[in-house]
Amino acid sequence: MGVHELWSILEPVRKSVPLYSLSGKTLAVDLSLWVCEAQHVQAMMGRVTKPHLRNLFFRVSSLTLMGVKLVFVMEGEAPKLKAETMSKRNQGRFGASQKAAAAPKSTTNTNRGRFKAVLRECAEMLDYMGVPWVTAAGEAEAMCAHLDSQGLVDGCITNDGDAFLYGARTVYRNFNMNTKDPQVDCYQTCDVQRELHLSRENMVGLAIFLGCDYIPKGIQGVGKEQALRLIHTLEGQTILQKICQWKEDKTFFPEPTAKKVAHCNVCRHPGSAKAHEKSGCLLCDSKRFCEPQDFDYQCPCDWHCREQSRQALSLETNIKKKTLANPLFPFTEIVHEFLISKDKPISHFKRRQPNMLLIQKFAYDKMEWPKHYTSEKILVLMTYTNLINKKYGKDVFMQVKPLRILKPRVRNGVSCFEVLWTTPEHYAFPEDSAPENQDEVRTVEEESLFRLAYPEVVESFQREKATAEENKTKKKKPKGKKEKTVDGSHGISDLLAQMTLQSSSSNAEPSPKLPLSISTPVEPEMTMTASVVNHERQEKAVSLGLGNRSDSLPSPPKSGEAASLSVSAVISALHLSNIDWESASFTSSPLSPVNTNQLTPHHLMSSILKSSLYGIE
Repeated sequence: MGVHELWSILEPVRKSVPLYSLSGKTLAVDLSLWVCEAQHVQAMMGRVTKPHLRNLFFRVSSLTLMGVKLVFVMEGEAPKLKAETMSKRNQGRFGASQKAAAAPKSTTNTNRGRFKAVLRECAEMLDYMGVPWVTAAGEAEAMCAHLDSQGLVDGCITNDGDAFLYGARTVYRNFNMNTKDPQVDCYQTCDVQRELHLSRENMVGLAIFLGCDYIPKGIQGVGKEQALRLIHTLEGQTILQKICQWKEDKTFFPEPTAKKVAHCNVCRHPGSAKAHEKSGCLLCDSKRFCEPQDFDYQCPCDWHCREQSRQALSLETNIKKKTLANPLFPFTEIVHEFLISKDKPISHFKRRQPNMLLIQKFAYDKMEWPKHYTSEKILVLMTYTNLINKKYGKDVFMQVKPLRILKPRVRNGVSCFEVLWTTPEHYAFPEDSAPENQDEVRTVEEESLFRLAYPEVVESFQREKATAEENKTKKKKPKGKKEKTVDGSHGISDLLAQMTLQSSSSNAEPSPKLPLSISTPVEPEMTMTASVVNHERQEKAVSLGLGNRSDSLPSPPKSGEAASLSVSAVISALHLSNIDWESASFTSSPLSPVNTNQLTPHHLMSSILKSSLYGIE
């Protein structure tokens, strides 16, 4: 429960910090509060077996993988002062039994039998996970505060404000690990003292006035505002010191009375507004009129000074009467409970590696988790523990060893590696989807941590990656001219492009000659293509009945005799009017013995074209 309304009093110094800012810190955790929180989660009631164990497992895993080192604190023997509070809590948790109902109200039973059984289950699971825990001599929050005040941890994780009264320096509460940007509330004692002027002793006094586990109802008739006003009026003193004075002097003095002096409603100084308008104000140092003041301005006149003293004395007298009437006055046991530590100093916390076999059996018996599910969840803790041990050079047995890095990854904006590990002993795969190679398992690890732990594996991965990039670059062909293929259609195109025809006239020869070469220089590959085409042309000429006569092929034209025609001019000469569309094939009329001297370019080109396109021999 803690101190009533303490968190609302501390609200001005609350700081919301990223949960990842806890990385690298060692924090003490009040385990009992985590257990109570899980038992009241509506979403898990009736659906989850042992919700406190499930909640503990995943919180430990998440914070551990963030780099937070946890130390759990178990409840010890509760002080007798807490008997009434514990009785009410047990009735709320387990219901009122007949034995408890028959017991007198003044019972001092502080046995935590049922709750300690739950805590023992949690401690057993923490052992299998390798997380350290300690048992407090009394209250768990007192032990957390003791570890913090001694510098053994960097803070406490608890929702119980009593931690400040026990001497905690830093307290974290209300954290949520399910959001994309998890935050946690942070309170520091130095901020409380500097901004709120609340020392540890004053907070103990607030616990007495407002109520806590050891005085549940507090002082009847004293509220938060009155208690804070009393603290602010005690210059150089604490509430506990004032209570000690009340113990020695229980007399009450009559409140001094003084006639109220009229004050100006403009400057709030003694005198009327009309008088100040005529003759000015002494405190304003004006000869006429006066200077207006804020509403909360405190007049320094003698009457106001006496009035402030009177109000402070009246407030103290009122609280003193109510405090002396409480049967627990002077609250010595409560003060000693908060200010005197019962816990023994601890030198160090022993951290161990997770035990795969034991955690599998425990999770199956207590939470009904399949072994393969537990194996997946505990594997990441095993690999993380491995990396931490390697980072700090600890000579311990490594349950898993990295084989190689598969590829780089990014998780939550952090550079990571997907790593292939040797399968740890007792690791269980799902029966319905077991992989072929069960000697390897994979996880995603933070890149910076893996580099520190296994630099040689990272270097090998980088070499392989560089080699793969180099081989990929070599396989790429340089961009250049595409090789020209020689087929029937391309051969005809080349032939048409190289042919030149002499212009016909009335004095022209009856049989125009087709040139075998062109006047412009030809590149080597073009020359080869032309020779192949010429060879095909000779074969087609033979198939058309031209034979091997030397005069069947025209000789090259003499220099300056003929001009080359464009491709469009040659194509325009290829008329299809002579094709016999009624014949058995797409050929011209059956050839009769041909006189080569009468063979026109139109006949020659038509025959070559049809022979090449339709495979006519």
